[in-house]
Amino acid sequence: MAEPPNSVTVAEPEPERERGRMSVDERAARRERLVHGRDRYASLVRVLQAGREIPLAPRRRRRLGLPADLAWNPIGTKLVLLVAVALLVLVGIKLGGDWLRERSVATWDGPTAGVTSGQRLDSCPAADGLASVETYPNWLRYGGRLYLRTDTTRPGLIDGVSYLDSGYHLDNVRLVLLDNTPDGRARQEVMLWSEGAMAGYIYRVAPGC
Repeated sequence: MAEPPNSVTVAEPEPERERGRMSVDERAARRERLVHGRDRYASLVRVLQAGREIPLAPRRRRRLGLPADLAWNPIGTKLVLLVAVALLVLVGIKLGGDWLRERSVATWDGPTAGVTSGQRLDSCPAADGLASVETYPNWLRYGGRLYLRTDTTRPGLIDGVSYLDSGYHLDNVRLVLLDNTPDGRARQEVMLWSEGAMAGYIYRVAPGC
């Protein structure tokens, strides 16, 4: 049997590379393709499957504030401030007017300067206890007597018979003398009537004042 010639050699196969193991450079290139590739969602899934930690942006706290349609408006704010200041001024004027009215003494126009009126009277506590009524004073001094307002009313008129004009007035409020009752004829009571009103208030002599 013939032997093979000495010139023929058989090449030994190269050892196969271990499957599944990549070099450092190959892993870096693969990671680069995953992160910066076109399919970001698929890359994210593959990165998560590979166990790589993805940094998350910190969650921003929701700040309390006005809705967008109620955002700070400089012009609107100035208008609101102006309205508030105007209201405060009006309230101050009203309170100041009431304070002056309560402590002032008015002299009536007429034949003499002997008729006066007001809201508060230190010498007569009963006058201070009366509730204020717009236009009408709490007390009236006429003919040397002090009268206090009552809750009684009479028809507002001057007829020259039962309701006599005394000739005294304060603005549009007139002092009316009553001649249709015994107390009226004795001047124990008089009436103050604001022109145009349906009725006037009866004032009676204040005992002890």
